[in-house]
Amino acid sequence: MNPLNQAKPDAADHAHLIGELLDEVKLRKIVRKVIEAAYAAGYEKHSDGITLMPQLEFVSFRMKHPAGVGHDWLYYMGCANPFLPDGVKGDWAARLWADNWFRDALIDFGHPIRARIWWLGLRLGAWYGWRCHRLKNHPGTIKTHAEGC
Repeated sequence: MNPLNQAKPDAADHAHLIGELLDEVKLRKIVRKVIEAAYAAGYEKHSDGITLMPQLEFVSFRMKHPAGVGHDWLYYMGCANPFLPDGVKGDWAARLWADNWFRDALIDFGHPIRARIWWLGLRLGAWYGWRCHRLKNHPGTIKTHAEGC
């Protein structure tokens, strides 16, 4: 019996599906690279997907939205994000880059209006999540969201 069929949706590893899924969506090159890196790092199990937007999750695949997994991984990586352009320095600029990446990813996945609204929400309130990762000295060791900030 396939262990993925027995796993809870948030416990399954969908890295094997990501390549096929991303091939079906016309993504910007950087959007695809970040999502692939997040899954290669095994970050799906630590991500909550797209917070407060369960209707965008990939329910039929029993998986979190790849854009949410990628964005959560970018927040975890902070300034150590290997995709940051050379001119991006400091936490504020790195977080802005991550939030802009998320907006672009949602647009690529076909959610242009929600992408812009959610970007504004990230800019207003996601500083807390970013700060939690910095206080835990991430990247380094991955801790779950349940451990709090």
